[in-house]
Parts: sequence; C-alpha cells; structure tokens
Amino acid sequence: MPEKTERDVNDDSLEEELERERREHALIDEEKLGVDELEEEHLKRERQPGGPAER
Repeated sequence: MPEKTERDVNDDSLEEELERERREHALIDEEKLGVDELEEEHLKRERQPGGPAER
C-alpha cells in the first residue's frame, strides 16, 4: 500500500507543476498581448500627421 500512496503524491506533484506552468504561460501570453497593444498605439501615433515621426 505505501507504493500507491507514494505514486499518488507524485501524481499530485506533477498535476501541481503542470498547473503552475499553465498559469505562467497564460501570464506570458497576457504580457505579450499588452506589449503588442502598446506597440500598435505607438505606431498609430507615429503615422498620424504632426506626430513625432514628422519632426
């Protein structure tokens, strides 16, 4: 019976690790989206007449 208990603990640890990785990837994706939106806004401002690009 101790073998089963040990395996259950390992399975739980693996599940926790996978969940942690999923959350990290989700955060990274959110950060990338945020950066892309900032870049897009910056490019829009540069393309507008009288913007910083026309100095």
